[in-house]
Amino acid sequence: MRLSCAALVALTIAVLPVPSRAQDGVFVSYEAMRATLDGLMKSRSIADLMIVFGGADEMTEQQLAGLEGQVRQIYPADFTEAAVMRHAELENGWSQEVISYWTGVDYVYAYILMHDREDAFVAVNFRFNSDFSALNALF
Repeated sequence: MRLSCAALVALTIAVLPVPSRAQDGVFVSYEAMRATLDGLMKSRSIADLMIVFGGADEMTEQQLAGLEGQVRQIYPADFTEAAVMRHAELENGWSQEVISYWTGVDYVYAYILMHDREDAFVAVNFRFNSDFSALNALF
């Protein structure tokens, strides 16, 4: 599915946990993070996704609702499938992935930079986009 430049810009969101909400993006394991991410992405629950992964501090409630509405308009059905497309192990517990979500021929992609620490599994940076190339370029 092709999107306008405005839609692509709106769908490209970088999320960085900030000190005021230090629990954002923190999970007990990779599996817990993926279960949360997959559930929210597949159901197109973008406002909740942004809250869980730290973007709520960067957007107003109205902006979150607007973004979710836009995603639901572009993708009228929930995503039924998910698969890791690209994974790179970095050093010292760091890794990054691009995950594809789709139903039929509608695709959206999520990028996540992760840090597996002894005390937690942290989603440090999260983005999603309808353009795979934009996220693949982060590797």
